[in-house]
Parts: sequence; C-alpha cells; structure tokens
Amino acid sequence: MTLSGSRLRKSSAYSCAGDSPLRNKENIRAEDLVDKPLILSRRSLVQKEMIHWFGKQYKTLNVIATYNLIYNAAIMVEEGLGYAFTLEHLSETEESLCFRPLDPPFEVGVVIAWKKYQVFSTAAKAFLERIKDKLELQEQRT
Repeated sequence: MTLSGSRLRKSSAYSCAGDSPLRNKENIRAEDLVDKPLILSRRSLVQKEMIHWFGKQYKTLNVIATYNLIYNAAIMVEEGLGYAFTLEHLSETEESLCFRPLDPPFEVGVVIAWKKYQVFSTAAKAFLERIKDKLELQEQRT
C-alpha cells in the first residue's frame, strides 16, 4: 500500500480543572507537576519524549492514569482526578478546563496519512483539503 501524508510538530499544553492552583501561572514547568497526579498519553513515542522533557524528575512522577483518547482524559481532569498533557483544542470540554503552555516547550509529532490513490467521498475530500490548508498555515508561521 502506498501512502501519502503530512507531518507536523505540535506544541503540547497542560490542562487543569478551572479551580486548579496552577491556573494562575503563565507557563508550567516540570517542577510544578512533580507532586501532582498526572494523566499522560499512552503513546510510547510521546512517553519517551516526556521522559526527556521531565529529565531526572520523571521517575518521581505520580502518574495516576494514561489515555489514548483525549476526551476521556478531559473528563478525568474535569472531575478533579489529575492534570493532563494534551494538544490544545482537541476536546469539546475545553470551556471548563484551563490550558497552559509548557516551559520549555514540549512538542509532539503528529502524522496524518492516507492511501495515495484513495477515492474519497465529497465530505472526506473537503476534510482533507481543510487539514492541508491548516498544515500550510502552520508551516508558514514557523
């Protein structure tokens, strides 16, 4: 199978419930999260990047859960169970959450792939074109 695709780096953010004491911080650093209950991505590549971002502190983290769907992590955060690492604007529950950029920045790779000669429905074509437009805008900004 031949695939076409696009690849980009996307900044990660930390999310917390609206009443979190960390809500007032402009940026979140690794030391701010060492004693907090964390909800981390289950993706092994992201976990490896997190080990690098946290450095020596990674072994002391209080990881209470992992997720493969950000919606599930957002619900846990809303319920006050912990703090999640996520890409901003992925969850419909964002109004009740706060997002803060990480310092230093934490970026993860995002890949969108499709069969090279795939026949798409009208809706799928429109979706793919919109994604391509967004990726081009992102690349122009960097």
